[in-house]
Amino acid sequence: MIRFTRRTAMVLGAFSLVATSLAATDGKAEPAEGKAEGTLTVNGKVTKVAYAYARSVPGFFDKSTMDTQVIVSDVPLDAAALSDDFARSDLAEAGKLHAFEIIIDASGTPISTAWRDNGFKGPTPSGLSSADVFTKTVLDGEVVAGNYKSAEEAEFFGNTYAFDVTFRAAIAH
Repeated sequence: MIRFTRRTAMVLGAFSLVATSLAATDGKAEPAEGKAEGTLTVNGKVTKVAYAYARSVPGFFDKSTMDTQVIVSDVPLDAAALSDDFARSDLAEAGKLHAFEIIIDASGTPISTAWRDNGFKGPTPSGLSSADVFTKTVLDGEVVAGNYKSAEEAEFFGNTYAFDVTFRAAIAH
């Protein structure tokens, strides 16, 4: 009888561990930390980036396709910050995060960008300029890699900004 009870406890313990793990992740993979290098410049302040994250997101223009969101940052990000735009905005406002986010469509073309940086006074720019240069190295559904560089320093509501980043990251699905 003790043997049966011990075995039952082990099975229940293992089941509980698996169930807890699945509940904690909602069955979704969190983006793995990749590598980035380059700089983000806001109002003359240059920040070096070192981290890159990527995940598959529903297509902005066509929900039947998947776009890729790339986040390059100066600090590592946890799962909560990676999954929540507002959490990243809060970190940026507190001066704890300087990041540049890029949405790349299924064809490998950037379609949107966003900044997370407290160096902007007032609104932050979003969107993109067709003059900026994106060089895709890899976009195969598993990995995204490339370089994205502003054509020149830009101005937005009295703020100046520029970027030149190279990144490589596994794409979380």
